[in-house]
Amino acid sequence: MKRLALIAALWATSTSAAPGAWVDGVLPVANPPVSKAVDLPITLPRENPAREGWAQQTPDQRLVYNVSKPQLLLWPGTLAANAVAPAVILVPGGGYQFLAMDNEGFDVAKRLDKQGVRVFILKYRTLPIGNGSVGDGFPAFKQALAGLFQKGEKPKEDNRPYAVADTQAAIRMVRANASAWHVDPARVGILGFSAGAVTVLATTQANAADARPDFVGMVYGPTQGTEVPVHAPPLFSVIAADDRFFKAQDLSMLHAWRTSGASVEFHLYSAGGHGFASQPNGTTSDAWFDQYALWLKDNHITGQITGK
Repeated sequence: MKRLALIAALWATSTSAAPGAWVDGVLPVANPPVSKAVDLPITLPRENPAREGWAQQTPDQRLVYNVSKPQLLLWPGTLAANAVAPAVILVPGGGYQFLAMDNEGFDVAKRLDKQGVRVFILKYRTLPIGNGSVGDGFPAFKQALAGLFQKGEKPKEDNRPYAVADTQAAIRMVRANASAWHVDPARVGILGFSAGAVTVLATTQANAADARPDFVGMVYGPTQGTEVPVHAPPLFSVIAADDRFFKAQDLSMLHAWRTSGASVEFHLYSAGGHGFASQPNGTTSDAWFDQYALWLKDNHITGQITGK
């Protein structure tokens, strides 16, 4: 099987501004072409008749909602074609109502690609919030977006089982195609943001033998809890003290992970808020990616590329 990649148009538009004025901070945009992404098998079926839609929150930040068909997007990458390298699957957040595809997907992939890894972006299923067309679905999406960020409203339905099932399917897919995609099947990790970080933790705790990540990262995700997976993989976790969604949590999960004997790296930034993945804001949280890159190297995940 040949290595699949998204067509160039998708990446070319990842930072382009949409024409026209913003509508209450968000603008509907056409669905970008992702036909060459890999469809993932659905292991936990759910009816979702809503059509997928895309919106632009700022000129360089796009969101996708009503995702009913999980896909694995393969970043084209700059590694030598035959180099065998570790893989990182990015799991964007968005309160399970949308996915922040630029801020926590494409823009992170651009930086991660330079670290000597094969990068994948998981487009997992989200909660249905109305039809995906501009005429009727976009208002429902905009209302959900406002409810999440302005009022802190949480969705009534728990989407984690579907997101976890799709993440497990992505891990299995990468390992199954390790030879074709030039990935080291023993170095397949996941890096999640916000709801994606919640998904990363739940996926790791599930302890599915064939879908267990070899290393995990959580950016502004949960820090509380005592459930540690058997043979817990190395964990990288960062959060800002003023995070509006997780600041009330204690650090019990990180303590439990460390006392279990597993490797933990944790950074608590004094400020940075929520959503700083690819959005520098002048606080120490801007350093998170460089620290993640050092962590990958220190854990011998990167720096061991073989082949040509």
